[in-house]
Amino acid sequence: MKTNTAPTLLLLIFGMVAFPFNAKSSDWLEGDSLSKSKKKPESEGYWGGISLNKVLMGQFQGDLEDYDASLGAPTHLGMKLDHVTESWRIELNPFEYRQRFIGEYIAFATGLGFDWWHVGIDDERILYFNEDEERVMSNFIGSDTLTINSNSLDAVYLRVPFLVSLRTSRKGDKGLHVEAGLVGGVRIWSQYKTHFKSGGVETEQTTSDFPINPIQLNARVALGLGNISLLAEASLLPFFEEIRSPDLHSLSIGLQFAFNGK
Repeated sequence: MKTNTAPTLLLLIFGMVAFPFNAKSSDWLEGDSLSKSKKKPESEGYWGGISLNKVLMGQFQGDLEDYDASLGAPTHLGMKLDHVTESWRIELNPFEYRQRFIGEYIAFATGLGFDWWHVGIDDERILYFNEDEERVMSNFIGSDTLTINSNSLDAVYLRVPFLVSLRTSRKGDKGLHVEAGLVGGVRIWSQYKTHFKSGGVETEQTTSDFPINPIQLNARVALGLGNISLLAEASLLPFFEEIRSPDLHSLSIGLQFAFNGK
């Protein structure tokens, strides 16, 4: 009789202790799921995505009160800016945070992204940094001396935006939107590469310390409908680390495709 009673009492005691615990646990889990269901989803803006852009250049000399500005690069640099296939910019922004101010309509946007600039150089010029002139210059190379097959500047930046984000719809993939502000970046890779053929011998020269500016600070404006934006950026810092004016500033215009599903 005793051998049968002891296990029964132990099971009864265990059941009395475990039942309230299980009830509280289920209540806690149910309450947690309810709180999660009531939590607002993260707001999505238009920084996160990919953009394809045409590269332009501009020259600036003086200050904001007395200045001289012109579109285009110096002819002696031989930059190929006429075709998007020769000079382009690709932007990939995988991370974004949009802080609401007034519902979904007015917000502040930031994040993290990568910016790749590619500038084609004329096939009869080789760039170099002239220390006496303290600026980037070029040597003219005749086709009878050697044949240049590939000639380009490349730079990749890691960037963080500080943007004001406005839109007309609660959903990010609908309605009109505008994002504008500043984007700061740090160069993480760059090169000047020339591939040429001379006397039947092909040679490739790559320079990783070409004086492309290691810091990027761009003014940015994006205007669009739904997930597609017309995008423009203008550099507030020179493209090269030139000491003497005029400064060469990079410009770009293109399309931004946002990773926005809400």
